[in-house]
Amino acid sequence: MRRVALLLLVVACSADGPELFVRVGSPARVHTLQRLELVPDHPWTVLDPSLEGFDAIELAFVATGHSTTSTCSVEIRSGERVRALDAELMAGRCTATWDGTLDDGTPAPVGAVDAVAAITRDAEVVEAHSPLTIVRVGLDEVQLSGDGRAPLLYRALDGVRYGYFEVDTSVAPWRNHPDASEMDASAVSLEDGARRPHPAPWEDLTSPPLDPADLDGVERDAYNLPVAWVAGEPVGGRLSWIVEGAPTMLRVVSDSSSVVLADDIVEHGALIDFEATDWVPGVGRFDVELALGFESRAGDAWVRLPGTLRTTHRIYGLASHPAFEYDDLAHRSWVDVLDRIADWLPEPTADADAVGAAIVEGVFYELGLQYDSQRGASHYTSYPAGGYSDAAFNLSRFQDLADGHIINCSDAASIVSTYANMVGIDYRYHIIRHRFADGFALNYLHAIGRDWGASPFLSGRRSFRYHAVVGPADTRIYDSTLALDGDGDPGSAPHELLLVQGLTQLDYLVGLSPQWDEVRVFEDDQVRIR
Repeated sequence: MRRVALLLLVVACSADGPELFVRVGSPARVHTLQRLELVPDHPWTVLDPSLEGFDAIELAFVATGHSTTSTCSVEIRSGERVRALDAELMAGRCTATWDGTLDDGTPAPVGAVDAVAAITRDAEVVEAHSPLTIVRVGLDEVQLSGDGRAPLLYRALDGVRYGYFEVDTSVAPWRNHPDASEMDASAVSLEDGARRPHPAPWEDLTSPPLDPADLDGVERDAYNLPVAWVAGEPVGGRLSWIVEGAPTMLRVVSDSSSVVLADDIVEHGALIDFEATDWVPGVGRFDVELALGFESRAGDAWVRLPGTLRTTHRIYGLASHPAFEYDDLAHRSWVDVLDRIADWLPEPTADADAVGAAIVEGVFYELGLQYDSQRGASHYTSYPAGGYSDAAFNLSRFQDLADGHIINCSDAASIVSTYANMVGIDYRYHIIRHRFADGFALNYLHAIGRDWGASPFLSGRRSFRYHAVVGPADTRIYDSTLALDGDGDPGSAPHELLLVQGLTQLDYLVGLSPQWDEVRVFEDDQVRIR
């Protein structure tokens, strides 16, 4: 039987009349698809999946020569371990997300891994490899230094009263060095590949962290201690780097405009200085964050790595350097005192008068103290030299209220002046006495922890033999022993409570005693801590 060729007739309408296109011949299969190709199309060459905020990255590969029937796959290969990822082929791109872990959920180990994509069409398969370097970037130590730093004192090492432990300004307050018994001392990650957690700010206010294996029993490997800093002074620092893995080039960038890095190339053992300009705006307690990102070199460009390295540092702001005339160990800024003052401040402030006022108010209202209405005797303060000079204050016992909550004016003056001295405010104590008699009369007063009365004593005695107050060099008065009647008529009811927070000497004496013109202010001494 004779085969007849297929005749195809096409008529096209045009101005020139129809045209006829004819193709005669046997049917034939024409192969129109090009050769398969697959090329990596993502910026990642270096990764640290253990960084905070690393969620997942997109691995992308451009596919050419595919068809609608093509499929793609992506997997991560680390040695003999393989993790298959969910992949999608759309608009010529084969993509998959990877969270940085392997098939068993553990973090990818430091070193080389391979992201491998494959595109399949019918029997044809093409692979593309994208090598990734997994690193661990971390800090071994953060030193904070500068003219604004002051030493801090823990008053009861391991809970022992008078067990003073000084955090000197030369001590790096943040360290994350693994114990030698755990693993190599240069490691960022733990044995399971997870990042060694950063130490949180130490919360105990009386003792540093302990380690019985150390000679003095204090933790030396991993800790995060507070520092004291003069408000407004820039905070300088030095970062000691640990890098596991070998990227071609890695640099650090600050994620805060107030933190300026002196250098940026990160490698194992590198030391990079920085300066922070706004961490300590006033007296107060500040938990500041150092947020650092990383970039890897990819050709002529720098590529930001996903995730951030963050450390938190607790800083107690001071009005100035501690104002002590004595240099023995007790005369430092005590951690628990600074923390207490910070709680009393409604907001951080660099105003010394505002801080002094907050100390008076805090002592008067917040500590549960009561004036000794029996004898008006001192319970934490003594005058070992005789007279009223060289007052000695047992601050350590007071902080524990070891001798109870009853105080007198000498104790109140010691508390206010010592607390102020520790935040850098130079308050001294003064003694008020009648110029020739053995006592002076009192107006109506509101003694600390008591109520209004013409006498603060159960006996009804309406006079003080002496009275202790504190103040700065300009002779203004701060007094937490008592509040005055501020209604202009201190000799009778009703009463308007007036805390003594920087009153002029004259105004104070007029409010204190009807014999104000017969009393004198003696002594201008600093309390000694014993």
